[in-house]
Amino acid sequence: MDGNTIYSNEFLKIFILNNEVLAETYKKGFDAEQLHPVLENHPQVTITGMNTLRSLLMSAPAGPKKIGEFRDKIHLDISSDLLAATITFYMTKEELSLIPKEDLRNSVVSLLRRNGVVFGTDLGFLDGDLQPLRPYTAARGIPAENGRDAVIRMYELAEAKPQVSESGRVDFYEMKLINRVKPGDWLGERIEATEGTPGTNIKGEAIEPVKGKTAPLFYDRKTVEEIRTEGKTILVSKINGAVNYSDGKISVSNHLEINGDAGVATGNIKFDGYITIHGTVNDGYSVEATNDIEINSPYGLGNIKSLVSTNGSIYIKGGISAKNRVEIRAGKNVYVKFADNASIICGGEAHIGYYCINSEIVAKGVHFDSFNGQVIGGSITAEIYISVPICGSEIERKTVLEVTGFNRQAMVGRLDELLLAISNKKLEMYRLKTQQSESLDQARLSERLASLREELRELEEERKLIAMYLNKKGDGEIAVSKRIYPNSYIILGGMHAEVDPQGTAQTFYLKDGEIRKL
Repeated sequence: MDGNTIYSNEFLKIFILNNEVLAETYKKGFDAEQLHPVLENHPQVTITGMNTLRSLLMSAPAGPKKIGEFRDKIHLDISSDLLAATITFYMTKEELSLIPKEDLRNSVVSLLRRNGVVFGTDLGFLDGDLQPLRPYTAARGIPAENGRDAVIRMYELAEAKPQVSESGRVDFYEMKLINRVKPGDWLGERIEATEGTPGTNIKGEAIEPVKGKTAPLFYDRKTVEEIRTEGKTILVSKINGAVNYSDGKISVSNHLEINGDAGVATGNIKFDGYITIHGTVNDGYSVEATNDIEINSPYGLGNIKSLVSTNGSIYIKGGISAKNRVEIRAGKNVYVKFADNASIICGGEAHIGYYCINSEIVAKGVHFDSFNGQVIGGSITAEIYISVPICGSEIERKTVLEVTGFNRQAMVGRLDELLLAISNKKLEMYRLKTQQSESLDQARLSERLASLREELRELEEERKLIAMYLNKKGDGEIAVSKRIYPNSYIILGGMHAEVDPQGTAQTFYLKDGEIRKL
């Protein structure tokens, strides 16, 4: 075949045709490694298909096929993004040293110009000790700096978790149940997306940046407002109230705050929203709210009529001490420093700070927060667990702890459903975020993302709660961590447990329809 022959013998021929290096084999028996010394004398030849060459040798006679490229002595490579140009000298060290520096510079400049490279050139490498076959950067563009996506931070609801102190002098039972705000208080913010900074490629062309993505802020416009500043949009409360999230939107709900006592001055209270009473509730009066209730007086409650939260939780900082049985009822949890002669019914957990005397408690779970917490007299009935350090007293007042038990298998099934739902919603969020840069209907996409975030938050709360329940032993657990006094009754699944007369710490649980003990 026509072309400039580089190497030829009885086994093969390597030649150049149209700046391509081709090989043709005649018979087997040639080792490709023997070509290395030959190629050293032809630096313009770059073998890119060594496997093709080996295949030709093994299947001889065969070919011709392309096995490489024939490069110009001064070769220019331009990156696909037009941000860099490199010069490589495909010649021997001796050839390179014989070219005058000025001629070499002129050749490089001419090569760059012919290929349109006009920006960011730097030929300082030509003044150094040049090496063949080594790429030198001859020009570098300035990449565009893409815009920064909007960053959103929102008000985080404080976790309702009691703080218990047992200093020996002052015992306190503190927590934050209601997230109160006043007009102008911060509720969230969006650091705005930026436009980005244009760049320039090596051909002098502008590179447009990708603008940062923005995202809407979802809030209740009746109770929350935007304040726009340079580079930031801030959400603040319009009213006094309690922060909450609903359908992915932040809002401030009605919040009744009473600086003194609820009683003669206020009458019985029935309120649609949250209630904070900084004093107490006077004897004979009732308080009812649809959401959370806080009673912040360190003196607690006495002979009130009732305290009811239909959909929320109740926190009583100072506890309950009454002559007649006082009714405390909550849709979610109850947190109380102590309970003396109280009836507590809640749909979630009852947290008792220090002690419970002659009271009745009904809940999903009951937990005594103090290391020395004690139940004396009365009864506690829970569906899933009871955890108390000391049960009963030295005077052997009758005390009943009962766990009705739960369907562990059904709860495990619900946990699996939650995990699948969480996974699916996270996948949907990922897909929506991917589509967000392409879709024209940004508002609907963003609204769905906000709704998904709220759904995920609720699912995660339920998942954590169920995971905590499943950590309890068996199908229901009663744990007494320090002592059980005589005349204490432990009942699980309707069956009475046999209590160790020594009164030491004991844990009982239901398993396969039987009571077992650790």
